[in-house]
Amino acid sequence: MARYGGKGFVSRSFRLLIIEDQPADAELMVAELVRGGFGPDWTRVDGMDTMLAALDPPPAVILCDYSLPGLDAPTVLDKLHELHLEVPVIVVSGQMDEETCVKSLRLGAVDYLLKDRLARLGPAVDHALAIRRLTAEKREAERRERETSAILAGLVAHSPAAISVKAVDGRYLLANRQFELLCGLAPDSLAGKIDAEIFPAEKAREMTELDARCLHTSIVLEREEEFDGGRNLLCVRYPISDERGEIFGIGAIYTEITRQKRVESDLRAARADIMSRAEKLAAGNSQLREMDRKKTDFFAAVSHELRNPLTSIRGYVEMLRDGNGSEPELGPKFLDIIDRNSANVLSLLDDLLVLSQMESGHAGTSHFRALSFPEIAEAAIATVEPTARQAGLTLRLVVADRLPVVLGDAAQLERVLINLLGNAVKFSPVPSGPVSARPLGGRPDVITLEVSAVAAGVRLEVRDRGIGIPQAEQAKLFTRFFRSSSATERGIPGTGLGLTVVKGVVDAHRGTIRVDSAPGRGTTMTVDLPAQR
Repeated sequence: MARYGGKGFVSRSFRLLIIEDQPADAELMVAELVRGGFGPDWTRVDGMDTMLAALDPPPAVILCDYSLPGLDAPTVLDKLHELHLEVPVIVVSGQMDEETCVKSLRLGAVDYLLKDRLARLGPAVDHALAIRRLTAEKREAERRERETSAILAGLVAHSPAAISVKAVDGRYLLANRQFELLCGLAPDSLAGKIDAEIFPAEKAREMTELDARCLHTSIVLEREEEFDGGRNLLCVRYPISDERGEIFGIGAIYTEITRQKRVESDLRAARADIMSRAEKLAAGNSQLREMDRKKTDFFAAVSHELRNPLTSIRGYVEMLRDGNGSEPELGPKFLDIIDRNSANVLSLLDDLLVLSQMESGHAGTSHFRALSFPEIAEAAIATVEPTARQAGLTLRLVVADRLPVVLGDAAQLERVLINLLGNAVKFSPVPSGPVSARPLGGRPDVITLEVSAVAAGVRLEVRDRGIGIPQAEQAKLFTRFFRSSSATERGIPGTGLGLTVVKGVVDAHRGTIRVDSAPGRGTTMTVDLPAQR
């Protein structure tokens, strides 16, 4: 084995293996390379064993004599192929015919030349080094391509999303297992099929139309789709182009969003519930503020309603005490005034007592007895009649001859009639002018209390021809502390508790109450009480 170190040649250096049994011929080849500007680090071998040792690490180029005793170029080329070594081999021989040259090239040699024509050795080595470099680059590119292909294949195969690729004619080229499961197909059974062979007709037609749109517009399509079993998936379709930019297929990625849709639905429901609760809370707060305002107004009204008659009573008592001797004829008049004001105070206190009993839950049915409606009605008329007479109004009582038996609390129902009659008196100012000019439907100066029998029991009706109640306010009549706009505008006194007490008593008797009224046409309050079972 002979070696030659090419000192001073730093450029175009490479490892060179020369398979040659003549040292002089090897030296001649190296000299020619040096003359051509190369600085090879070379080794000469002339046998199989030494050649194999010199192949580790592999040289950049091999110069091989075509025919050596026991080791010729075809053998060397076969051995390199066997060892999977891609080392460029240049065959050098003293004489070579055309057949030998062709055979060498077929076996993998990159070039050939004659020993007596070594002037072409430099370009041949240049060519061999270029081939080696291109081969290495190709091998690296192929390795990267295989690696990329493996990564992409693993990405598609193991993706949690369902992935498919179709040709432009709609036939499936590939799909991962997730897409096969989505379609309910066995593994590796999708290739070559079309949507009409997999999905129901309507679904297949829809998917075909989407594919055609994607191909026609060359844009990415994104939409939600539903599959059997109530599954919701987000599908992204996109055109696939080759290296020349020509579209050859359609890709589709299906991502499961069933859980997200459920969460979105739950969030929407929760948001709606929160909004509803917020609205109810706002309404409740508004009602509380309104109740607080009405309660303040109530306390003011109660104070007024108590203070005025009590002040009047004290004043007339004082007048009786001081002046009754000088003007004795005024005594009965003063006593009537004191009695009337005392009745007003007592009426208000009765309302407050009944309301308190209802709120505390003590207004039970233990005092219910069979009722005598003529007596109750007459007592209510007698209580309200002085006030009505002072206002220039007439109370009219109509009681049916035979009435069903009703169980109830006589005192509470008398309070109901007193409140209804009292309201009728308050809101029934006597109109001026001739009777012919008065409103239709009865005399405006007459308030009627009628007690009659109905199929379910007894009906109590209080009818007046007063100022009436606006339709918008009728639903609020039985709300605690509510006072109609007409009462406020006309300065009609009241606490807003009378009809609340009426409603509570009627409810306790399992009855119903309704109002029929219109502005300027009067009001009819109807109470139905069930007969004893």
